[in-house]
Amino acid sequence: MKDEAGLGLAVQWVQQALTSAYEDNCLLRPVKTGRQSLKWTSELESLRRGVRWLFNKGQTDNKLHSWEIYREAQQIYRKEVQKASKSDLEDFL
Repeated sequence: MKDEAGLGLAVQWVQQALTSAYEDNCLLRPVKTGRQSLKWTSELESLRRGVRWLFNKGQTDNKLHSWEIYREAQQIYRKEVQKASKSDLEDFL
């Protein structure tokens, strides 16, 4: 590169190479996964708070009975979340 014109062409070539590499490898639009977010209800919120409260109680008590109650509540909460997500999916379709 003996002159500024040659340097300018080299810079332009590098910029075009970088731009084309970026555009080839990065999508211009966000990818939609098809998975919909769960509609959070007050019932789910109260179940979540109850499960969290039982977890904290199990942590402080450290008794087997407290942990059993927590696990039962957690199973109920998980089932309700699954029901809500299935109904949301059915509403979407």
